[in-house]
Amino acid sequence: MFWIKLIQIFLGIVILVFISWFYWRYFWFFRDPKRVSPQGNNIVSPADGTIVYAKKVKKNQIPISNKRGKFIDLSKDVKEHLTGEKYLVGIFMTPFNVHVQRAPIAGTIKKIKHYKHENLVMTLMWLRIFLNLRPFYSHCNHMWVNERQITLIKGVVPVYVVQIADLVVNKIVSFVKPRQTVKKGDRIGLIKMGSQVDLVFPTTAVELVVKEGDKVKAGESIIATIKK
Repeated sequence: MFWIKLIQIFLGIVILVFISWFYWRYFWFFRDPKRVSPQGNNIVSPADGTIVYAKKVKKNQIPISNKRGKFIDLSKDVKEHLTGEKYLVGIFMTPFNVHVQRAPIAGTIKKIKHYKHENLVMTLMWLRIFLNLRPFYSHCNHMWVNERQITLIKGVVPVYVVQIADLVVNKIVSFVKPRQTVKKGDRIGLIKMGSQVDLVFPTTAVELVVKEGDKVKAGESIIATIKK
């Protein structure tokens, strides 16, 4: 009798865990709450998550991507608008964050470029954030290697949105097309499971207002103000 009750309790726990996981993975994870973007000339966060770096990148320097064993200088994709000093902001999303990306600025989608590659896990960065070990990006090679998609939005200033996939994700979904007009806060894409989104934009007439460790929400949190 005791063993029967024990088995029933065990099966009940297993079923409860499975139902909870199923709901989280296929329903709660894909939630898309309404967001209200702030007024004024500013750049808002394209993703929910934690700021893992917010820094200036010198002229002729830009993050690199690894495609099939060859490193690609992403400045080839941004040189038409960002030849000078730039800001680079990285936002890391855990599996518990909303994973819908939103337009950081109003403007026109000028181009979308996709880099396919074998992906590395992002667990190390997640652990470093949880333990508050800074810099959060230390030894996190996924930033340079993983599959990514670069979207250029030409607004008051040009802003590049870089979506980076995780090993268990391998799926970046775009909701927009080139020449499409978007408003600040409009939905532009989705990365499944834990992922990262970077922003690249000019330093001229722009003031960065976030720092490493800040928590941000897509479409609502201000990343930088534009002085134009």
